[in-house]
Order: sequence, then C-alpha cells, then structure tokens
Amino acid sequence: MKQAGDKGSMFELEKDLLPLNLLLHCKTVVESKSFVSTGVMTNMEGELFEVELKEFEQFELGETVKLMVYSPAGIQSMQSVVFAKYEGAIALLQPPDVQKRFKERREHPRVEMSGSAQMMQEMVASGYVTIPEPFEVLTIHDISISGIRFSGPDLPNFAANSRLKAKVDIGFSFDCELEILRRERHEENRMHCGARMQVLEPAMLRPLRALILRRQVEKHARTRKDLGKKRTFNG
Repeated sequence: MKQAGDKGSMFELEKDLLPLNLLLHCKTVVESKSFVSTGVMTNMEGELFEVELKEFEQFELGETVKLMVYSPAGIQSMQSVVFAKYEGAIALLQPPDVQKRFKERREHPRVEMSGSAQMMQEMVASGYVTIPEPFEVLTIHDISISGIRFSGPDLPNFAANSRLKAKVDIGFSFDCELEILRRERHEENRMHCGARMQVLEPAMLRPLRALILRRQVEKHARTRKDLGKKRTFNG
C-alpha cells in the first residue's frame, strides 16, 4: 500500500510541475553583482539556457547570476552561472533544482565529435568475453552523455541489440558499455551504428559533459554568426 501511495504522490507532484519550455521566448532579467540586463530566453538544450542580450559583454564567465523569467505562469526566479558568451547572447548552466520545479523531458544533446573507439569485449550467453583479436579502430561521428554514433567494418558483432564494452578516445579516453540500437550499411564493407552508451567510470562523466557543453556553445555561436551575416546580406 505504501508503494502505491508513493507512486501516487510522485504522479501528483509531476502533474503540478510547470513545463520547462514555458520559459522559452520569455522576457528574462539577468542580474549580477554589478549589472542588470533584460533579454529573451531563446534556447534551452541539455544543461544550458541561452539568453539573448544586447549587453552580453558585461557579464563575466563563471560568475553567479540571478535569473527572473517573466513566464505566462508568473515570474520564475533562479540562480545560474554564466558558462559562455558570444555575439548577442550568453549561455547559462541550468540550475540543479530545475527538475524539481519544472516538468522536463530532457533529451541529452548530441554533438558532432571526432574521435575513435575500439571494442574490447562482447556479451555472449555466459557474460562478457574478451574479443580475441583487436578490432579495426572505429570512427566516431557524434556523441552525447548517453549515446554515440560511429562507423566501422560490417561485422556480426555490430548486430542490433548486441552489447559490447569499448574504449572511446575523444581527446581523453574512457571505458563504456554500448548497446547497438541501429545499423545502416553505407559502403560494401562499412556500416554506421547508433548505440546507447553507459560510461563505466563515473568520474569521466564530468569531462565528457564539459566537452559536450563547449561543443553546444560553439554550435550556437556559429548559428548566431551565420544568422547575423544573412540579416546583413538581406538587409
């Protein structure tokens, strides 16, 4: 009975939470110790908020700021940290308590990534066994906290639902467990695979998360720069 009550309480709690995308395109005040500016919440992806501000250069990287978002459900106030700034906008880390206050179906953002991977073990009926001969190095194309896409030789080890252990190198190395979700043949003896990924060393999640955040910011900065060029050209 207690478990059923707990589930009911969780359902009621989630039902009362506001959807996070309610904050999108809302007027947003960003306040630091020495400066206050008003802008618009233009993007929210993964662990980042993006706020468009004319005075973006006034904010310092790493400083703590207060956000006040004027949403349809009222003013939402929260603390955040300036992660990056680029032409016309700043990127801020979503505060840790955001999931307690808002209903969010977060998708881990996947970013383009150059790197390599090598399969070390594969799952068989009796458990994981070491692959007797090293695989050809696989080419990584993109990655998220929980997924990866790579290309490599067309081998039976990469059948859908196969489970493997691999070592990934994207400038730093970490061990992970992969579950192949899909595969597509691109050349006669080459295929592309998408896999669910679980990092086996919790300490390695921090540099992986930081790298993904930096790539997100680089992508957003390029997008804003390209939009600015188009506006100038069309104007």
